[in-house]
Amino acid sequence: MSLISHPKVQLSYRLLLAIGGGFCLSILATAAVPGILALSGADKAGAFVWLMLLSFVWYSLIILWVISTKRLARTSLILLLLAVGLSLSLVYTAPSADVSNKAEQAG
Repeated sequence: MSLISHPKVQLSYRLLLAIGGGFCLSILATAAVPGILALSGADKAGAFVWLMLLSFVWYSLIILWVISTKRLARTSLILLLLAVGLSLSLVYTAPSADVSNKAEQAG
């Protein structure tokens, strides 16, 4: 019996993935989706507030999904790919950090 197939290790990994991965994914979605919606003309602040409310639902659904799945490796890969995609969208939709030029132009 290998260490990975040990039931206690699988349960620990499943709980860690459900709690930690679900939290990270829901926070990334809450931060990234308003930027994506702002590209289509939506109010970024309003979208952020609604997505903060929806993050509790997403977090709960991710926990239920990870705990109930039979293929833990596939679930881990899906959560990882979703996190990478949301991180990239967060990076590419972030406003520019050129605050010094704006302050000099205004003053």
